[in-house]
Amino acid sequence: MKKLLSLGAALFIAVLVFAQSPQKLSYQSVVRNSQGKLVANASVGIRFSILQGSATGTAVYTETFNAVTNVNGLVSVEIGSGTTSGNFGTINWAQGPYFLKSETDPAGGTNYSISGVSQFLSVPYALYSEKSNVDGSETKIVAGTNISVTGTGTSVSPYVISNGGYPQNNKLVFLTSQTWIVPPSVSKIKVELWGASGGGGGGGAYTYSYSYVLINNGGDGGSGGFAEQVLNVTQNQQFLITIGNGGAHGTNAYYSGYWYGDTDGNTGGDSWFGTMKAAGGSGGKRGSYNPYTTHGSAGTSNISPVTAYAGVSNSNILDVWFGVDRYYLGDRTLTSKPGKGGVIQSYSGTVTPTAGENGCAVVTFFE
Repeated sequence: MKKLLSLGAALFIAVLVFAQSPQKLSYQSVVRNSQGKLVANASVGIRFSILQGSATGTAVYTETFNAVTNVNGLVSVEIGSGTTSGNFGTINWAQGPYFLKSETDPAGGTNYSISGVSQFLSVPYALYSEKSNVDGSETKIVAGTNISVTGTGTSVSPYVISNGGYPQNNKLVFLTSQTWIVPPSVSKIKVELWGASGGGGGGGAYTYSYSYVLINNGGDGGSGGFAEQVLNVTQNQQFLITIGNGGAHGTNAYYSGYWYGDTDGNTGGDSWFGTMKAAGGSGGKRGSYNPYTTHGSAGTSNISPVTAYAGVSNSNILDVWFGVDRYYLGDRTLTSKPGKGGVIQSYSGTVTPTAGENGCAVVTFFE
């Protein structure tokens, strides 16, 4: 769903993405000023209201956010996780229609100058099933091979695969390297693979034009890449899984008549699932590397029919991708989180850089 709003001070492009349970809706938008220029790397205030019955109906839920746009002017939040006194999970979607009202203050406060209302269409009503009543008159599900039915009729989870070889919800999450053997009766799987991110570089100092010393932050690490593929498999087939380790963080400089000893962050490890690869992100550079903070690069050398990576090297949001919509990444909406660069605040005060996050693999059983 896309809607363009033009209200004096800014332009606001909004995309709503409806997540599965738990109860959250992902909201993404691009903020532009009255000249059409992106409002990049800036704090914006947002208020959401869910209206019942009409575009001017009663608000059954309201929440606020203080979010920050990225270098492309993109802001991303999850409705249901903001500041509120309400409970998103208690909304009875069966008593619609419902409308979403969004209000924005491009200056980052609560003086909301941009407003728009959009009706929820069919997608959010997947949440309706969690509020529906089952009285025995609904369509029944008949069990097949290795399937057992629970409950008296249609419900949120009407059946489970019960032969002991399948995990809960048909998903396996791999956080460590290992050899995996395909269980019985499985013929197709979907593999989602994340590479590890780079570590943050240490804060340091750089002599600029031989005239003064510039105290410079360490760079943030680069995000791990993403790869996805659907594979036809056979029982007892083996896959070697390698989960990349997050890049170690660098060290801040220390002062002994001058600033010494800052180091780069390390590159995150590649993740592999058989012949699939999700590349690791590189580490952020030390502060003395350059008079400007130099972030690591995102992992881009993935091997798979579907690959994606963070467009901003030190971002953990996939805002550039190939063949995969943003809302598709359901299990881990973000890539592996990059390490943050170190900061030197004074001779005795520093902020230590952090390591990058490890990679991950998620396997979903289809058949």
